[in-house]
Amino acid sequence: MVTVLKNRNFLALWLSQLISKIGDNFAVIAALVLVNELAAKSGLAVVILATALTIPQLFALASGVFVDRFSRKAVMIVTDLLRAGVILLPLLIQKPGHLYILYLTAFLLVGIGSMFVTARNASIPNIVPEEHLLTANALIQATDLVSLIAGASLATLVISLTSTSTAFVVDSASFVVSAVCILFARIPRGKLSLAASAPGSEFRKFWAGFTEGVRYIASNKYLLQLMAITTMATFGLSATVLLAAAYFKQLLGISAELLGLLQATEGLGMALGALLISTYASWARSRRIVSVTMVILGIGILIFAIAPIYWLVLLGALVVGLCVVSARTTLAAMTQALVPDIQRGRVESAMVTVIGLGTMGALIMAGILGDLTGPKSVFVITGVVVLAAGVASIFSLREAEAQLLNGMNG
Repeated sequence: MVTVLKNRNFLALWLSQLISKIGDNFAVIAALVLVNELAAKSGLAVVILATALTIPQLFALASGVFVDRFSRKAVMIVTDLLRAGVILLPLLIQKPGHLYILYLTAFLLVGIGSMFVTARNASIPNIVPEEHLLTANALIQATDLVSLIAGASLATLVISLTSTSTAFVVDSASFVVSAVCILFARIPRGKLSLAASAPGSEFRKFWAGFTEGVRYIASNKYLLQLMAITTMATFGLSATVLLAAAYFKQLLGISAELLGLLQATEGLGMALGALLISTYASWARSRRIVSVTMVILGIGILIFAIAPIYWLVLLGALVVGLCVVSARTTLAAMTQALVPDIQRGRVESAMVTVIGLGTMGALIMAGILGDLTGPKSVFVITGVVVLAAGVASIFSLREAEAQLLNGMNG
């Protein structure tokens, strides 16, 4: 980790993410406070907000065309500045009838942010050697944990002392600081694809680049396998997070403080996962890391469902956090290493899309089945699906791992 953070360009990118994600947690807390204060049915309002945060990811594939065509550094700076403006829209909310502004803000933020994430992920292999990709991705994943702890804690304090408006202003400022950090990073520009350099109108170039990317992904079985496993890992985490509060309140009757301890334990697991990946991971172990952590993740989710014993539930939370970070970090690094730079933006945007599909699937299942059959059955289904995906990855990722090892040896 120290070696990777000594890379000035990666450090600038990592700091930009840490700062902007802390700001994002200010906005999330402020949004939830507004919903609880203004919405007549806060449960429905939260579902609408979650949907607005998810739907734009389903259409993120198109953003990869721009990321592969233009400077990825410029894309990240522009999207940061756009989000700095958009996040100020909730300052206009004064009464319940204005809540649509919050939903619109969430939709726009995720739509623009999907382009940022695509450009960021596509840029990492341009500034980090291949042997450090696993550690670099582990550090990016770890920012989620640090920003959640710091952002949520500070946001609660700031909002209680001032107002939700302050939180949105802080998030806006964090995007500006993020853009400045990226401005000082040196991120090489990749080669243009044939579609981007072909003659014709802008729309024709865009469509040619889009279809070129789709054909590349559809013809690459390694990528299709990685995408399928990534979707299942996201599905498992999202379903667990969405149902955790209702499930433990219903079956364990635990207090808010104990629920907070549960979330902190899952965060500790995420930190351990990032540390283990940076210390022990290698391409020679990549398939085993994914398969073993997915299998354990499935078992951990099943523990949530069948064990109404609090200390055992805490153990399950630790396992879930550790395994999700380990699996997603390895899958992200494998994707970056397997894809040529000329196609990486479109592939990364496709990954954003499949993550959105996993989240949306979990949201729908949690909402429908949770009401019909209860949260326990949803946890059981989720655990079985993730466990099966882990077993399948033992075989399905064999060729992708061999391709990575051949590339290293070559």
